[in-house]
Amino acid sequence: MTDKVYYDESCYVCSLEINVLRKRGEACGIEFVDISSNEFESGDHDYDSEMVGKFDGAETVGVETFRKMYEKMGFTRLVSLSRMPVIRSIVDTGYKVFAYGIRPYLPKKG
Repeated sequence: MTDKVYYDESCYVCSLEINVLRKRGEACGIEFVDISSNEFESGDHDYDSEMVGKFDGAETVGVETFRKMYEKMGFTRLVSLSRMPVIRSIVDTGYKVFAYGIRPYLPKKG
């Protein structure tokens, strides 16, 4: 698998979404990497703030990771819609509010 999505399994919201999508994503060649695992080494990259992905050799961060992941799984209409100017602004802003304003205060899994 060449495409990867780095996610936080200890985050209830993040793990819920990835676990719902895992079978379809893996069937499409996406590897899901849990950053909360003891085996994970982040190196010099900050994986804690926003979701990070690697698609076709290029790194994606935040909403663009979701767009690439969903596009790879065949949700092209949904992704196209999320790239329309006004909707893009709403989706991007909503993601930033969640990633920086809500997620840090959510309880973590055991």
